[in-house]
Amino acid sequence: MHSDPKEPVIRPFEIGASDQSQLEGALAKLGQIAVLFCRELRRAAPFLARQRARVVVGEPLADEEALAPLSAGPSFLVKLEGPEHVWAALHFDERAILALVEGLFGGTTVEAEDDEALPQGAEGDTGRQVLGDTLTLAQRALLRRLCGDMSSQLKALVAAQTGKTLVVTELSSLKRAQAPELWPDAVAVDCRIEEVPHPWAIRLFMGSDALSKLCAEATGKRETAGSPSMADAALRIPVTVIAELGRVTLKLSQVLGLRVGDTLRLPSAANDPVLVRVEGVPKFDAVPVISRGQVAVKIHSRHTE
Repeated sequence: MHSDPKEPVIRPFEIGASDQSQLEGALAKLGQIAVLFCRELRRAAPFLARQRARVVVGEPLADEEALAPLSAGPSFLVKLEGPEHVWAALHFDERAILALVEGLFGGTTVEAEDDEALPQGAEGDTGRQVLGDTLTLAQRALLRRLCGDMSSQLKALVAAQTGKTLVVTELSSLKRAQAPELWPDAVAVDCRIEEVPHPWAIRLFMGSDALSKLCAEATGKRETAGSPSMADAALRIPVTVIAELGRVTLKLSQVLGLRVGDTLRLPSAANDPVLVRVEGVPKFDAVPVISRGQVAVKIHSRHTE
């Protein structure tokens, strides 16, 4: 009995012991990639830090029935492929699409002249916009940019973890209730964004066959050459440090009207303390200085709220 080819086929655990061990290794590898991808989401979607959102990795699963149900609205899919059947996909459902658009424009509402930038459709009980049965041309163009940025982060992580280079082969919108067409060895994990008014998630798919093979190769290399300690590996993880000189709020129409040479006046004075954030979390208080002819900040204390 064959399943609908449009439905993502998730391989079950009820298989031989050897295959089960390989699948468990593939799920563990997927979980590692998902953890790193969740960290990089703040770089691709900086509004998450502004919202103080919490990004949580769900449990990697090979059973489609155990996955949290996605919203029934239209969705957006990014497919990436590489050598040796290494592939990945990012699936954004209606809740994720609305969160991305609202995050880009700084909230759930905008001025009347900016209405075309938001998803079209009737508003729900909470005053939040909802999508129609399909995405509009403007919505698809916006998602190609936003989701493309996130896929770039995923490509870099997969290359670092597997040594394989992925390329984006498809950026497509799916109609309401349309399931993505994926390869039969798909396993999945949800990257959940929580502690926001409307929680949402990005579903990450990868192929278990390639992940299992990569895990086996990595195990063989560790047995012959050894592996670095966890502490050494952690020291090589890149983190984002931001010194915040100030913030200003503008209407979208003002942003679109910006030209080279324009000046944005910040509410803070030139000698006000500067907040230094590490991965979006306030960590230090600093003061602006000049070091070797360049603008710099000098840390003088730990930040306390």
